[in-house]
Amino acid sequence: MALKVGDAAPDFKLPCANGDTPGEFKLSDWRGKKVVLAFYPLDFTPVCQSELTAFQADLAKFTGLNAQIVGISTDSVFSHIAFQRQLGGLQFPLAADRWPYAAAAASYGIFPAIGHTVPFIQDRAIFIIDGEGRLAWSKVYDLGKKPDNAEILAELKKLP
Repeated sequence: MALKVGDAAPDFKLPCANGDTPGEFKLSDWRGKKVVLAFYPLDFTPVCQSELTAFQADLAKFTGLNAQIVGISTDSVFSHIAFQRQLGGLQFPLAADRWPYAAAAASYGIFPAIGHTVPFIQDRAIFIIDGEGRLAWSKVYDLGKKPDNAEILAELKKLP
């Protein structure tokens, strides 16, 4: 069954990269704060690079709205560390929802594509989780298009 606005957001715990440091991201640890889950296909691709650097460029706007961004793909923590270095550093975590399970992606209905040499998350999608752990907004984007930060920020402003 698909998630609907108002549903409890599926909790997950994933290994992540915070800059050069491996760590862990657990959604429920961020209760009381809005969380922007940015599912993306793969590190080192042009659209993903522009998507994540756009989040970094607008990070102060997101944090000003009490929102934490986390990027999520099926790449490993080590790939995320190298990717962040290539981008000049990011000040938000990149979580590793590893193949073959990609359990977080599956719980949000963003299933990994099957039949590819390198399995990746099938859709580029944004989920906004409110401070109480409920799905407040979501949008799925074509793989070739990056999310619109102005649209995401406008939705965040609507939340208490």
